[in-house]
Amino acid sequence: MKKALPFAALSAAFALSACISNGGALDARRFNSPDFGDSVRSNIAAESIPADPAAVNSPVEGDGARQSLAQQRYHNDKVKTPPDPTTSEVGGSTNNNGSGGAGAGSTGGPGSY
Repeated sequence: MKKALPFAALSAAFALSACISNGGALDARRFNSPDFGDSVRSNIAAESIPADPAAVNSPVEGDGARQSLAQQRYHNDKVKTPPDPTTSEVGGSTNNNGSGGAGAGSTGGPGSY
């Protein structure tokens, strides 16, 4: 018991010393530093494509006569309807036993793989 008392006191001193300093996690000096947020700005710059100023500031090219006809169709409610979207079909392979790919000896029910 006498050997455990100094160890307990030393452990308590170390534990209390950890409470005194927060390790800089909430230190206001970190937020006032000139390089605060540089890592976030660097990540944003690495993941974004800068706009081309010439393309952004240049006029939009187009055919005035064609745009005028499109506007007239819009006002007269004669807008061309786009074609219906189509989907592709992926064909599956069937096994020789005719089970439809569920596997030999499988029940093919929900949850069976």
